[in-house]
Amino acid sequence: MEFHLPGRARELGQRLANQHLRLGITGVSGAGKTAFLTSFIHQLTNTQQSPLPFFQVMQQQRYLGGQCVPNLMTQRARFPFESNLQQLQLGQWPSSTTALSQITLQLRYKPQSPLKQKLLDWQTLTLEITDYPGEWLLDLPMLSLDYATWCDNVWSMLDTEIVSALAESFRRQLQLADTAGGPLVLQQLTDLYQQLLQTLKQQQLSLILQPGRLLRPAELAGAPLLQLFPLLPTQLKQGSILARQLQQNFDDYKHKVVAPFYRDYFAGLDRQVIMADCLGALNRGHHAMQQLQQALMLIMQHFSYGPDSWWRRIWQPRIDKVLFVASKADLLTPDQHRNLLLLLQQMLQQPLYQQRYQRCETEALAVAAVVSSELGQVKTPAGNKPCLRGRMATTGELQLLYPGEVPLSMPSPQLFQHHQFAFPEFLPLVGSGSSFPEQLRMDQALQFLLGDHLQ
Repeated sequence: MEFHLPGRARELGQRLANQHLRLGITGVSGAGKTAFLTSFIHQLTNTQQSPLPFFQVMQQQRYLGGQCVPNLMTQRARFPFESNLQQLQLGQWPSSTTALSQITLQLRYKPQSPLKQKLLDWQTLTLEITDYPGEWLLDLPMLSLDYATWCDNVWSMLDTEIVSALAESFRRQLQLADTAGGPLVLQQLTDLYQQLLQTLKQQQLSLILQPGRLLRPAELAGAPLLQLFPLLPTQLKQGSILARQLQQNFDDYKHKVVAPFYRDYFAGLDRQVIMADCLGALNRGHHAMQQLQQALMLIMQHFSYGPDSWWRRIWQPRIDKVLFVASKADLLTPDQHRNLLLLLQQMLQQPLYQQRYQRCETEALAVAAVVSSELGQVKTPAGNKPCLRGRMATTGELQLLYPGEVPLSMPSPQLFQHHQFAFPEFLPLVGSGSSFPEQLRMDQALQFLLGDHLQ
C-alpha cells in the first residue's frame, strides 16, 4: 500500500513518515567508495541474493526486494551502477569517479510489527545516495579560511622534509613569476601546481590536495576560478595584481563551488559511511598515515551529528549514525582483520569520542565490498601458515603471498625506518551469478545503516 504524491511533496511525506533516507559515502580518493557503493546497491537489488546472515530483514524473510528508480532531481547524473557491476564481473575495478552523480533506490519490505502487518501488506523505504570524487571532499576545510591563511597552511605542508623536494620546481617558478599577473601567467602556474597535486596524490598525501577540482574539474574544466594556487608568504605581502587575482579566485571558488557542494549534497545527510584505506597509507609510510588521519578529522568537522527527530528530518537533518569502514580487508589474512579495525579506531579516536558525546550512534567495521583474494595455506617448518592468492593489479599475474601484519595502533616514524609495509593490490575475482561479487561484512554494514528503518 502506497500513497502517490508529486515529487517534492512525496519526499517530504516520506521523511515525515521515516520512509526516506539520505546516505553519504565519505572518503578521500582511493578509499574504495565506487566499489563499496556498487556492492551496496547490488546486495539490495539482486533478486537471487546470496545469504546475508547479519541483515535481519532478509534473515526474517521480510525483504521483498529493491530497485533503482529515477532520481527526483533529474538534472543530476545517475550513478553508473550497471556498468560498474559489469566491469567487476570482467575482473576489473570500476573507473574512478570523475563527477557528481546520484542514485535512488526503493526498498520494499514486510513490516515487523503485528499491528502494521494487519494494516499494510508491505512498506517502502526510499534510499537516496550521492557519489562524488573524493578529491572534492578535501575542499571542505577551505570554507573556514581566507586566501592568505590557506597559502600559509599549504606551504607549511609543502615545506616539510618529505614533500619539499617534490614542490621545489613549483616554488622556483613562483619566485620567477610576473607579479603583474594576467591570464597566461595564471594558467601556466596553475598547470604546474596541478602537476604537483597529481604527484602528491600518487604518494597518498591527501591533506595537501586543494583545490580538489584541479584534480577532478568535471564541468568546471577551463573555468577562470580554477586558476588557483598558493603564493609564497613573501609574495602575499607585496599586494601585487597577481595576489589580488588569486584572492578573488579563491573567494569565488569557496562561495560558488565548495559552499553549494556542501549545502546541496552534505548538509541534509541522515546516515554516513566514512571510508579509509589504511593499508594503502601504510604502504606509503608515516607521513601518508598522518595525512589520512588529519584529512578525515578535518572533513568530519563540517558535518552535523546528533540524534534525529521528526521536525529535524524535515527542516534541519543531522547525521544520527556513522559507520567507519576500514576498506580492502580482503588484502589481509583473517587473523589481521581485528588489527586493522583497531588501527582505524585508534586513528579516529578523537572524532569517535566527539560523536558519541553528541549522541550519534557509531560502528566500525573491517570490510571488503568486493573480495579480490582467495584464502589458502602454505606449509612451513613452523607449520601451516595462512596466505592469499590473487591477480596482481599491475601485471594480472596470479600471486600467492602472505601480506604481513597490521600494527594495532598508529605506527611511529621509527617503525617505518626499519620496516616497509607491502600490502598487495589485487584485481577483482572474475565471476557472475547470485553470489557475485563476494563480499566481507557488507551484511553488517547494511544492518547498521538500514536495519532500524526496515522494521
